[in-house]
Order: sequence, then structure tokens, then C-alpha cells
Amino acid sequence: MNDHHPDPDPAVEHELQAHALDAAQLAGDVHRYQADLSNGRAHPEAADRLAALGERISRQAHRISGLRDGLRRARRT
Repeated sequence: MNDHHPDPDPAVEHELQAHALDAAQLAGDVHRYQADLSNGRAHPEAADRLAALGERISRQAHRISGLRDGLRRARRT
């Protein structure tokens, strides 16, 4: 079930969409990495890619929070 309601701010909505896609990619990549670990086929490069994707997701979350904070401040003034 998808309960996503589009954000009224296009910049926030864009970041939310990118965030959702990257989170879904991370979930799939983690499952593949776990399977590779159990089969003895995991490579350090795959772990590095997982870490980089996690960092990108973190930066997106900070941008989304920053955008929303800016919108709240703008509405108060």
C-alpha cells in the first residue's frame, strides 16, 4: 500500500521521490549482498557501494529536512 501524498513544494517532492528510489535500491542491494555473503561471492566493492548509497540517502534526508525547515520559517514571516 502506498500512502504517499505529494508534497506541495516541488523541490521537496523531487527529493522525496529520489529518496524513495534510492531506499528501494538500497533494500534490493542489501538482499543481493546478503545472498552473496552466504554464497561466498561478496566483494568489498559491493560493501563500498552499499555504504555510498547509504550516505546519499542520508544527504537526501538532510536536504529534505532543510527544505521543510526553510518553508516553515518562510511561512512564519
